[in-house]
Formats: sequence, structure tokens, C-alpha cells
Amino acid sequence: MVVLHPAQADSGIIFARNGERVQGIAENVVETARGTTIGQNGSRIRTIEHLMAALHGLGIDNACIEVQGSELPALDGSSMPYVEAILSIGTVDLKKPRSLLRLKEPVYLRSNGSFILAVPSNQPKFTYVLRYEHPLIGSQSATCVLTETNFSRDIAPARTFVMYEEIAGLISQHLAKGGSFDNAIVVWQDRTSSDLRFPDELARHKLLDLIGDVALVGGRLMADILAVKSGHALNVEFARMLTEHISDGESKEAA
Repeated sequence: MVVLHPAQADSGIIFARNGERVQGIAENVVETARGTTIGQNGSRIRTIEHLMAALHGLGIDNACIEVQGSELPALDGSSMPYVEAILSIGTVDLKKPRSLLRLKEPVYLRSNGSFILAVPSNQPKFTYVLRYEHPLIGSQSATCVLTETNFSRDIAPARTFVMYEEIAGLISQHLAKGGSFDNAIVVWQDRTSSDLRFPDELARHKLLDLIGDVALVGGRLMADILAVKSGHALNVEFARMLTEHISDGESKEAA
């Protein structure tokens, strides 16, 4: 179970579990295998990226997330259930200008044929390019100028996906019981486990993951970011690198 609580200005995103509070920032990431896990003092909270993306996409800078268990629920494999729950309740204007993080210069990171580039911008913009040697996937790309409307409509509904070959062994051993066709798109060579919500849903979901991971810089980054074939490990490493290239003087956005 996950419960979202309001938080005071400048609190940031805080995860709370078993009395331990962990700030949702890149330096607290302890694992990136098939999801982003943060931790502190032995406490672990797994797969935070879909909720982080929802908060960032809706412009929520401060919240305390109470988590029961070691992992956030997969729900339908997208950020949309979080978005719908948040919008149904509404948010609170803290009557304080938002701090906007700006880059001093372009930042670039490359590893094993994947890369991410961020350049200074007057608006947060994300682009993801996906490439699989697979008859149903091939090359796809997705772009989003990050606003509440754009994120909620175009990115939040995109679900996570997995190749059948990656999970066939787990299924045969009766493992991966927390996953199902209800919270992930399984991709075979000739079909998918459900109809796609968008023709490029897979690229949009990778973009969703990128937004959630980059949100770990701890604020609203005004940058144009291009990622090619990156995953959680590179995304989080890039978020850590970005914190070293943010201008000392943060600009303010009127509340």
C-alpha cells in the first residue's frame, strides 16, 4: 500500500517505510536492476520510478510517500493510476515560488552504445529513442515538453513491457509471481499480450522511466534531454552527474 501525504515547501519527495525516511534523490539509489530502488540504513524501497514520474509530470515538488512493504505496487504498469488518484484529490499551492534548476553547460553521458544528452533550455523537454532488433519494435521515439496536460495525456498511460524470452524461464519455474499480463506488456515475436494504447507505447514508457529517474535531481530541471537506448542504470548515473552541473543560482518561478 502507498499513501501520499502533503509536505511543506522545500521538503522535496520523501519516502517513509518502517520509521525510516529516504529522500527521493539520486545519491540514495542503491539498485537499478529492472527498476529504481532507493535505500538508507538497510531500508529498501523498490520501483519508485513510475510514481516519481507522476509527481514530476504533475509539477509536485513536495510530498511524503508512506510505503508498506519493500516495493511500490505495479498497478497497470504505467503512471496513470497515480496520476488519476492525485488529480481526484487535488494539490496544495504552498504559496512559495518554485526553484528551477538550470544547467551551466551541456551534459553528456555514454555507455555501451547508449547515451543521454542534456542542454540548457527554458522548458523541461524529454526525448527518448528506442531501438530493438525485434520485428514488432524496431526503432521508436517519443518526445514530451513536460506540462501536466502533456504528461497526463501522452506519457502517463504508457505501460512497462518485457520480452517473453526474458521471463519464460521465470514463468516455467513459477517465479515472478508479482507480475502478470495486467501490469506489463509481454512482447512475443509476432504479438503482444494486449492491444497497445499508442503505436509507440514502448518508447513512451521508456520516456516515462527517464522522467522518473531524472526527477531524482531533486527539483525541476530546465533542460532539453535526449536519451538513446538508456535504462535505469544510465538514467540514474546521469541524474547524479546533472547535480554537479547545476547553476549555483537557482531561478524562481512564480507560484
